[in-house]
Amino acid sequence: MGNQKYSLRLYILVVFLLIALSCNMPLIPNTGTETTKTSPVNTITNPPAITFTSVPPVITETATLAPNTPTSTMTSTNTVILPTFTNTPVPIPCNRAAFVSDVSHPDGTDVTAGFEFTKKWRITNTGSCTWTSGYHVIFDSGDRMSAPDETVLTSGSVPPGATVDIAVKLKAPTTGGTYKGYFRLKSPDNIVFGIGASGMEAFWVQIDSVEFRQLVPVPLHILPSFTPTLVFHFAPRFVVTIHP
Repeated sequence: MGNQKYSLRLYILVVFLLIALSCNMPLIPNTGTETTKTSPVNTITNPPAITFTSVPPVITETATLAPNTPTSTMTSTNTVILPTFTNTPVPIPCNRAAFVSDVSHPDGTDVTAGFEFTKKWRITNTGSCTWTSGYHVIFDSGDRMSAPDETVLTSGSVPPGATVDIAVKLKAPTTGGTYKGYFRLKSPDNIVFGIGASGMEAFWVQIDSVEFRQLVPVPLHILPSFTPTLVFHFAPRFVVTIHP
């Protein structure tokens, strides 16, 4: 509505100006002594009709684009720092052994009750020290079976990595049954050690003591003895009998 009023006023003003120009009416009176030259005015006869159409304003939205700003791309590189391990050799204990096999009397061997026998084991020196005559086999626990407290391990020397057969003299109990005794080793400086991963496990002997039973045969019946008699015949009528 406001635009229509503005157009109407503008239209009246234009018409007024056209009428004034057609009548050669000076809009501004001459003042002072200066002579004002009046430019000839074209006389417009029958001015064309001017039609004003109210056109709603067009609102144009202008998108303002921000200038392309160079973007710095930062590439993050993850650097993995691995810990440094130093392979430190684990020292081998001086005294350690490994069981290899039973040389005699494996587990469950029958031994006559009261009889002596010699148990032998095959053992490897897995330590770093050489075994000498100063090393002993000692009774540890279980059924002693008349085992001595200590027995010399070897009369020579067993270097690391070598294998030796060790022996202990035992005696089967007089009572029948299963018996098991445990043994370990001892160094010259009285360090007790054994076999296994820990180097402290004992090795053993296990037997079945069998009672001795003597079979007494059934007494034979004493049969009567017969003495043979020799008979000589010298003649049909004479018979000589000789008795021993």
